[in-house]
Amino acid sequence: MIHVRPFRAWRPAPHTASLVGSRSYLNYSPEQLREKLAGNPYSFLHIIHADHDRAGMPRAAHFDAVRGKFLEFVGQGYLVRDAARAFYIYEQSSARFVSRGLIGAIDVADYREGRVKVHEQTLTAREQLFEEYLEHTGINAEPVLLAVPREAGFEADLEAITRRPTLFDFCTTDQVRHRFWRVDDPDDLGRFAAHFAAMGPVYIADGHHRCASSARLAEGSNAAPGSPKSAFLAYLVPESQLHIYNFDRAVKGLNGLSDADFLDTLRGIGTLKPLPAGPDIPAKGTVQICLRSGWYAFQLPAYAGISPVDRLDAARLGTSVLAPLLGISDLRSDPRVRFVPGTQGPGELERLVHAGKADAGFHLHAVDFGELRAVADQHACMPPKSTWIEPKLRSGLTIYSLEDH
Repeated sequence: MIHVRPFRAWRPAPHTASLVGSRSYLNYSPEQLREKLAGNPYSFLHIIHADHDRAGMPRAAHFDAVRGKFLEFVGQGYLVRDAARAFYIYEQSSARFVSRGLIGAIDVADYREGRVKVHEQTLTAREQLFEEYLEHTGINAEPVLLAVPREAGFEADLEAITRRPTLFDFCTTDQVRHRFWRVDDPDDLGRFAAHFAAMGPVYIADGHHRCASSARLAEGSNAAPGSPKSAFLAYLVPESQLHIYNFDRAVKGLNGLSDADFLDTLRGIGTLKPLPAGPDIPAKGTVQICLRSGWYAFQLPAYAGISPVDRLDAARLGTSVLAPLLGISDLRSDPRVRFVPGTQGPGELERLVHAGKADAGFHLHAVDFGELRAVADQHACMPPKSTWIEPKLRSGLTIYSLEDH
């Protein structure tokens, strides 16, 4: 079982929801951020980037400014607090996907004891950063995205809620529709509690550092079981509603090889075929490569290892091509590598190559949930930037208070 609690969320008033919810400020260029802040006084960006004109401000002071701006939004009525504890159903829909899931607070004990499965190694410095952020701000507004393996009853109850009137319903400029329901009826709460009591492990899709920092906060503050600091905000999405896309690689420089030399070297280690019609969806075990001379399909050599990680196309590309041929041994730190979300399509790789910003683009088959789950079940780590997962949550739509219930 996992332990998921309803909570009293801070959230936008319905008429301001479309204006408050925001993407992370890291997704905006400095110019875009200035425009957003200047043009929308309701945006949650004003809270998470409260001191955007800071210069050399200490980290703690910056986090205190976030707290101050949050209280200002509360005082202005932009954010309201629900009177009763609730779960929240959140759905995103677009031309590409539909995703719905439940937002609640999960005990950090489930993370510590392995019922929340991980597939990524966290960095201590980032854990400490987020822990300090939570301590100073007193709020958690960034739900961890958790994948729930097939649970038919859970999915059916989520769908049943979506036939009711919404709390708010709006569209954003990226052509995504956002619908939101509050679930506070005792019978509904009881049904979801029963699902969680019978549920097996869940899997982090996005938010490893947020989980780890919440666990650090709980431990460092000696949070009592059931207290606000003993839980973290999470969005639980059924496996069928989770959409995993490929994450491609663009590389600058071919380690001294010309395009022709690189192609000849590839022919020496695997099957290479030109793609005169251009790229499509690569088959598993095949990577499509963009060079200035065109597109090619390369059959990756058989994997040597037996672990779930060794079988992933991203790992096989690294061990057979990127490391031995191009001298790229650490994808996390090598400045020659740029990661391109698969949602941008292979045309983005082609654009980078023909603009001279990359010399080769590698278009990969998407990882499926079974592969991700196998890696997590083996307590292993996925290769860097191997999945682009949707839905991408908006900040500020549900805020979990770490100070009281």
